[in-house]
Amino acid sequence: MHVSTRAALLAATLLWANAASAQTFTLEEAVRTAVAHSPQGEAVAARLDVLDAARAAADTRPAPSIDGTVENIGTPGFSQWQIDGTYNQRVERGGKRAARVGVASGDIEVAEAEALVRRLDLAREVQELYVEAQSAALALELAKSRVEIAETLAKEVQRRVDEARDPLFAGTRAGTQLAEARVDLSLAEHAYSAAIARLALLTGGDPEGMDVVTTGFLDPSGVVVGPVYLTPVDLAVFDARRSRADANYRLQQANSRTDPTVFAGPRVYGNGDVALVAGFSLPLPNRALNRANIDRAAAEQRQVEADLGVERFERRRKIALAAERVEEARHEAEAIQEKVVPGAEQALREVRAGYNRGGFTFLDVSLAQTALHDARVRFVDALTEYHQAKVDYDRLTGRFIDIVGGY
Repeated sequence: MHVSTRAALLAATLLWANAASAQTFTLEEAVRTAVAHSPQGEAVAARLDVLDAARAAADTRPAPSIDGTVENIGTPGFSQWQIDGTYNQRVERGGKRAARVGVASGDIEVAEAEALVRRLDLAREVQELYVEAQSAALALELAKSRVEIAETLAKEVQRRVDEARDPLFAGTRAGTQLAEARVDLSLAEHAYSAAIARLALLTGGDPEGMDVVTTGFLDPSGVVVGPVYLTPVDLAVFDARRSRADANYRLQQANSRTDPTVFAGPRVYGNGDVALVAGFSLPLPNRALNRANIDRAAAEQRQVEADLGVERFERRRKIALAAERVEEARHEAEAIQEKVVPGAEQALREVRAGYNRGGFTFLDVSLAQTALHDARVRFVDALTEYHQAKVDYDRLTGRFIDIVGGY
């Protein structure tokens, strides 16, 4: 960045920040505070409690039962009746219990992954509002600088008008430009206040006591544009769904095996004799239904794998496009700071010097002043575009994963 422009913006923002007794949030602090303030945590905790209870229920064996029967009840005097009491227990085979626990654990993994994605989406929203506030803060400083320049120029023009070196309308025009600059300053102040208020809605802070850091805004850094490597967080939900689908396939395989029920108990006869009754029952398998359930589980596995492949493709494409957008905005900002702003600053200095010597008109100075302001505004706009592009890039690459919680 050209020394004078960067120094002016940096000094203005630092002075402005230090003058206020506000709480200054870095981007990372704003994200952390927003996540802590969000009610998402309580909702996720409640959902996980439900799923933990479901897993505990899945990790239980079948409940036993007690059967009682009375047989051979006849006419009066008939004494051949008998009473049976049996304790029945179904015996699970094929690892059904472990498979049920696996499915319940898969549901928990999916819930955790979806919660992580929602927290990353929240971080993205915070970053968008933070960039908006940074841009508004710099726009406010540019508006202040414009007012200062317009005030200085208005004094110079008025002096020349008083000395009859410039016509009266020059003073009127300079006063009008000063009024316009002050109106723009008022609008910039309102825009900054509104941006801070929107950010405060997510962080839970008081907008009257909030501030953002703008120093890093002025120093865009490049991103690597090349082979795209996906991190586990990129596909967290799909990996969790795949694990859950695998667990469900194992459960359906286990369910294809029938479970015998064993029973035993006493038999009391009408004459007072007592005997022991024991046995088992084994239901016949429904092979067609079992096969259909297994096929459905296998199809769900294939669907998850196909969705995962699509997501990998789309995610690589989106990351590459976001990186290109970041680089394009960065190059634009660098070109403006190196070629446009310095020339506009030099032109204003030369025109003002010539104006003081009588070599230029007020219109020349006005045009040079406007050109410099427009160049600086364009530079801030390019930086804003860069940081907005970084929002997409950071979301796709999981920049805030360590802040919002690992997976």
